[in-house]
Amino acid sequence: METNKTSINVAVWCALGAAFTFSIMFGLIKMLGSGYPAGETLFCRSFFALLPLLPLVARQGGLAVFKTRHPWHHVLRSTIGLISAFWCIESLKLLPLSEATSIFYSAPLITTVVAVPLLKEKVSFAKVLAVITGFFGVIVILNPHANSNFFGFLMALGSAVFSSLVAIELRKMGQTEKSITIVVYFMLACSLAGLLTMPFHFVMPDAHDALILLGVGVIGGLAQICMTEAYHRAPASMVAPLGYTSLIWAAIIDMIMFDKIPTLTTCLGALLIAGSGVFVVTMGGTVKSNQVSIASKV
Repeated sequence: METNKTSINVAVWCALGAAFTFSIMFGLIKMLGSGYPAGETLFCRSFFALLPLLPLVARQGGLAVFKTRHPWHHVLRSTIGLISAFWCIESLKLLPLSEATSIFYSAPLITTVVAVPLLKEKVSFAKVLAVITGFFGVIVILNPHANSNFFGFLMALGSAVFSSLVAIELRKMGQTEKSITIVVYFMLACSLAGLLTMPFHFVMPDAHDALILLGVGVIGGLAQICMTEAYHRAPASMVAPLGYTSLIWAAIIDMIMFDKIPTLTTCLGALLIAGSGVFVVTMGGTVKSNQVSIASKV
């Protein structure tokens, strides 16, 4: 039988792998630039992600994963998640990857705030200070864009806000729904939504871009599997902070793929957001169920 220590080690590597692969996925989306509409990119990201997810679906019961007690919860979760996903893709076109990723990871801080009125959670003074510090980090990143790329910043922040609302909904769904069920329904909803936009705006990709679009989906699906396995093997409080290694990968990808060196303000803001986020998720409350982190990724 696998020892607990081995299981934890596997969880750590899976969490780090998920952070890396999600960063690669974001980098590929950014590489496509403004040449492709968000709906088309979202369709490819979601539909092709189902390919690597199929073995996981088969392992957990096949068609049985579609059984749900609360279908309207999936509709609400998917609707909120779609808004977050669209704004995420659009913001990646406008901002450096390191800045956009840093703002995306402010979502746990926002979740802590909105959980007070929506879930009646109590927040300690230490958490309040952590959230304030994290939001100060967001302002630090915003400062260079106050008069230039403010729209891109707002879309990234909007994506984080709706991601936090997804987390709140998942906190409710996690009592009755399997994580694989939530993921599959969301991928199908994103695929359908993206498909419905194509009659209005569709760009035929060449062979090179077609491979990138395929890679966005497949790599995103693999990242989802890694994250699912990580949360299956270890507590969320241990796994969630490892996701912040995405900030390091985003900076490296910015330098290698886009010849963009993160600014001092970006590094400082990312450090404040990451430090605050790690404190919040390890203190509990914001990340109690593994479905929150598994199924809330774009």
